[in-house]
Amino acid sequence: MNNKHNKIKIGRISYINVDPVYYQFDHEPMPEGIQVISQPPAVLNHMLSNNELDISSVSTSAFARNSDQWLILPDLSISCYGRVMSVLLVSGHRFEELDGKVILLTDESATAVDLLKLLFFLNNIHPVFQIGKIKSPEDLAGFAEAGLVIGDAALKHKWQNHFTHVWDLCEMWNNMTGLPFVFGLWAVRKSFAQKYPETISFVKKMLNKSKQNGLRNISMISRLSALKLGIDDELCETYFNSMNYSFGEQEFSCLKEFFKGLYALKIIKQPPDISFDNNACGVAIWCSEKQTHP
Repeated sequence: MNNKHNKIKIGRISYINVDPVYYQFDHEPMPEGIQVISQPPAVLNHMLSNNELDISSVSTSAFARNSDQWLILPDLSISCYGRVMSVLLVSGHRFEELDGKVILLTDESATAVDLLKLLFFLNNIHPVFQIGKIKSPEDLAGFAEAGLVIGDAALKHKWQNHFTHVWDLCEMWNNMTGLPFVFGLWAVRKSFAQKYPETISFVKKMLNKSKQNGLRNISMISRLSALKLGIDDELCETYFNSMNYSFGEQEFSCLKEFFKGLYALKIIKQPPDISFDNNACGVAIWCSEKQTHP
């Protein structure tokens, strides 16, 4: 890695869902000049857009809003086929009864919020949304009729013991579209990629090697992550085995479908036109430029 950039600042989501990708980061010394910053997705999204990070795992929705400034690193995603277990809607009401009801939304993940809004929109249900923090079932008591629970908090508590209805949003999306859902991506600022292509190549290889080693050590990662959260090892391993950290044709199709939905909902002004490109080093990257619409 040879560049004149003082430090390469890499953002890491502070939930356990990315632990397999950062396996080597946790078990080997970091190369000189690399700084890893761990925060919830919404904070990382903001930091990357403000040039406070160079490369980061980000919410898929954040990429849709910043596709003119960011590129996607290849072969990496936070996605799932079926139940994701860590993005839940909980309520004492049936889904169709939530029209006009107050839904408490997390402020930590734009993608989970946008996905929930899209699912309601597609089912012609119009709740009242409020923003707040949901770390335990008590956070919803007397405040809202339903709540969006994400990340470690979704795994840590037995939400089904407190609410008659618990929906896994990824499972709902899968059933409606037949596609996996991509919750997160790894993005790099275009200006940084253009200036330091060798560095991007180095970090990309490091992340993918770390991911491959992590996937070979899921049982150990599960034990450590379960200890961190205070949950059962088996539950944690089931969770990691449900996750997909690759980026292929199905994930690409998910992005196009999701962005089309966000455009229909007027959450984004126009869906990014995602195409395939190569940087100066010949490293394949997914590149997004804005598409013209009538």
